[in-house]
Amino acid sequence: MVTLVAMWVAAPIGAQELERGTWTGSIALPGGSSLPVTYVIGDTDGALSVVMTNAQLGDVVFSDARFDGEELTFWWEPGIRVDCSLLRKEDGSFVGVCSDGAGTTGEGTLTMMPPSG
Repeated sequence: MVTLVAMWVAAPIGAQELERGTWTGSIALPGGSSLPVTYVIGDTDGALSVVMTNAQLGDVVFSDARFDGEELTFWWEPGIRVDCSLLRKEDGSFVGVCSDGAGTTGEGTLTMMPPSG
């Protein structure tokens, strides 16, 4: 009986994991332009880490990355602080909006596709 309960409890917890590795996607910038990017999801000092990379942008380290249920949140600072909230879709990808909160720079959209295979 204890084994069955442990298996039942473990399934939802495992389902909430964010797959580590290299994800692909895009960033739609305020103003309409879009750039392809990669995201490296990992762990740094026991905490979730996310680094976005693009030839034009270089490496962008996201701060305070948190994955809670179906939402991935973090912030980054390309001159001003930009907060992002992405939601998991049925196919395992994430899509969400990034904003400076004041509306001065407009909103951008990030899309993240999980590693294939």
